[in-house]
Amino acid sequence: MGIGWEAGLLVGLARHGVDLSGADAVVGTSAGSVVGFTLAAGRDLTQANELMGMANQVLAGDPAAAGAVEGFEQLLAAVAEAAADPVRAEAVRARLGQLALDAPTVSEETWLTLFGDFAGAHWPEAFSCTAVEVTGGRFKVWTAADGVEVARAVASSCAVPCIFPPVEIGGARYMDGGVRDMLNADVAAGHQVVVAFSCTLLELPPGFADPGLESLFGQTRAALDGLREGGAKVETVVPGPEMLGISGFGLNLMDFNQAAAAYEAGLRQAGAEAARLGGIWNG
Repeated sequence: MGIGWEAGLLVGLARHGVDLSGADAVVGTSAGSVVGFTLAAGRDLTQANELMGMANQVLAGDPAAAGAVEGFEQLLAAVAEAAADPVRAEAVRARLGQLALDAPTVSEETWLTLFGDFAGAHWPEAFSCTAVEVTGGRFKVWTAADGVEVARAVASSCAVPCIFPPVEIGGARYMDGGVRDMLNADVAAGHQVVVAFSCTLLELPPGFADPGLESLFGQTRAALDGLREGGAKVETVVPGPEMLGISGFGLNLMDFNQAAAAYEAGLRQAGAEAARLGGIWNG
């Protein structure tokens, strides 16, 4: 449902005079890769829910998708472990990659059918998306210069381990870029204005304590702070109360049945965010 929420935000922001379609760099991770490509390519963001409807049909009965909450928790745990021990980060990611290779998911061929609308599409120069190579845990940023088909690159960025299958590109297989960091904001280094959308909170709610998640969130916040220290103006958008309720505070993000509700939540939240974001985006 992250695709629906992010698409709703972007559509709503444009209606409020904050049009991000002219960004000179659009970096997508996981759901953000679908929305980011759609934005950078000038496609219709209001159609995001159609992809989610197709996903429901294609993945119906998938045993891994049925356990999506458990799989997402496993992903968060691995990212948190890697964040807490940067020296071993690639090894931790590779361990998760092996689990992803062994998991009972739909076939890669079936998974790729979800991205059929992107097949043969021109790669916008402004667009990049992130993935992680499964056997070595190495981080990869796909760009136009790689000569990779958009559909495969985006599918790899969305391949949540143990829920969806890793995607083969150039003889290697890749999984969701969120395995490295939920935002990968450091990829935006060198840009003067950065607006980052996160499908999850970036700090624990008051009264909650979880060292692993704090390591995860701390890593992401450090990357954003690094952009600021480099001279960038940075704003972030995290789910508001409505989206948090729909997504179960992020644990139900794989529930595609809620994509339409998430889209509407994004539209409404955009009205509350427009003035703040317009302050840096519109100069």
